[in-house]
Amino acid sequence: MRSLAREKGLKFTTSFSDSNDEFVVVTDRRALHQILLNLANNAVKCTEKGSIAIDVVAVGRGKPHVALNVTDTGIGIKPEDRPRLFQAFGQVDPSSTRRFEGAGLGLHLCARLAMLIGASLTFESAHGQGSTFTLTLPRGSR
Repeated sequence: MRSLAREKGLKFTTSFSDSNDEFVVVTDRRALHQILLNLANNAVKCTEKGSIAIDVVAVGRGKPHVALNVTDTGIGIKPEDRPRLFQAFGQVDPSSTRRFEGAGLGLHLCARLAMLIGASLTFESAHGQGSTFTLTLPRGSR
């Protein structure tokens, strides 16, 4: 996704908080990859200028979870569009003249995959300012 972001003139960064701590997550690697790929792709697609950041953060008391945050400075989501965001074929702009292409399945798939791997997917957004999608996974042990 970094090269796609670069083509649009966007800054693309990744970071790991608490770098002295090891992030061990026991999960389905392909499902996790698909979720992150969809979230990052949406961020690049819906961001005309600014940046996309993927941050990995230990969260919770005793840090029992890992949160993967995908943050963009894109178009954001209007409050009235939020209820259908994770629905199959749900699109913020369903008109034939919409600016961003897609079938409306990416976030639905992300939410379903998150549920199947025991994770949660949430988001915060300010219309016109961007969004942060957070995938929270329980930490595992080796």
